[in-house]
Amino acid sequence: MTQRTVLSRGRLSSGREVDLAIDSESGRIVEVGTISLQPSDKVEDCHDMVILPAPVEIHAHLDKALLNQNLPYDLNPTGDLDGAISAMQSIDLTSQDVFRRAKQAVLEMIKNGTTTVRSHVDIRDPIGTSSLRALMELSTWLTESKLGTLQLSCLMGRQLSGREGKRNRALLEESIELGVDVVGGCPYLDDNPKEALKVLLDAAMEAGRPIDLHTDETLDKDIFTLQHLVDEVDRRGVGAGVTASHCVSLSMQPEKTQLEIANRLAETGISIAVLPQTNLYLQARGINQAPPRGIAPAKLLIQAGVNVAAGADNVQDPFCPVGRLDALETASMLVLGAHLNPDVAWEACSNSSRRALGMEEITFAVGNQADLLVVSGKDLRSAITQATPDRLVIHKGKVVSRTKVSSSMSI
Repeated sequence: MTQRTVLSRGRLSSGREVDLAIDSESGRIVEVGTISLQPSDKVEDCHDMVILPAPVEIHAHLDKALLNQNLPYDLNPTGDLDGAISAMQSIDLTSQDVFRRAKQAVLEMIKNGTTTVRSHVDIRDPIGTSSLRALMELSTWLTESKLGTLQLSCLMGRQLSGREGKRNRALLEESIELGVDVVGGCPYLDDNPKEALKVLLDAAMEAGRPIDLHTDETLDKDIFTLQHLVDEVDRRGVGAGVTASHCVSLSMQPEKTQLEIANRLAETGISIAVLPQTNLYLQARGINQAPPRGIAPAKLLIQAGVNVAAGADNVQDPFCPVGRLDALETASMLVLGAHLNPDVAWEACSNSSRRALGMEEITFAVGNQADLLVVSGKDLRSAITQATPDRLVIHKGKVVSRTKVSSSMSI
């Protein structure tokens, strides 16, 4: 008889108490409700805990993560995006250090419940593809250890068009030959954004890879390449594998334009990744009167039927000096910064991110894959509010992390 793991007396996000049985061999849910235990069952007492679809980190930068551990806080004195980019160009990244910090960061993510991560990784001179190679080694280690899944997107240097982009185009080709999972870049920063977009889409289509682009990470409403992306994707008919990350300047457009773009995004199937943590830190610097929040209009996009995913982006590096590598923190920021209800915020951090990555959704139906986060709380809202470290993390039906905490108070 196949052994089962039974999550006993847990609560779903609605607060309803259930038992949930997982087949250890297939990693899938085999029973939900009130369960009669079998002698071979391994029981996990989940009383006063909430069972959630495991979060997915849709947008990390593991090659930069935790750099602030060993660097001065004021390395980015302006605190904005240009300052962070300049700071990174002054840092000597080694493969060994990238691997060490990335492993530390991803293990913390897993401990907090995130077992699937998409990380962008800088591909530019002078580092070339060295950081990519280090993270590919980490991806292999994670897969072999059965702790989680790491998907890598090449974040190409800012110039891809024209003569000056020749070297970066060669590095893009090298990255694809190495086996990078996703094609990425920042076409909005290029001297010729339309041409850079064409280079990236052509490369992705030829290689049969999805694409995830840093898009309009600015409050300048005149920088609005998202509409070019929608036009090009619509013409090519490839929207299901396309993610546009950031899309900050969309929040600065007239509402009529926002609605028009939102409807087109929904029609093409392009996913939007909103990244509240880093964009709240980087954007609106120096604007003292009614500063914009710097987040894409998530609620409007969702209401239009767009698949809106959410991630943390940078964590403890020149782009963002804080961050806990915890999706519950991202969800909390979406509630506060984007005015999403807790259930909608968690959907963005979990199943919407899974859809963007082309993964199976978690619905707690029999036969569904068991990628789960079990965390203390009486319902989803309280779980997000408390964000307690008391957690059980299940990846493909296996318990991969367990954290228990205790406290005492003398009165």
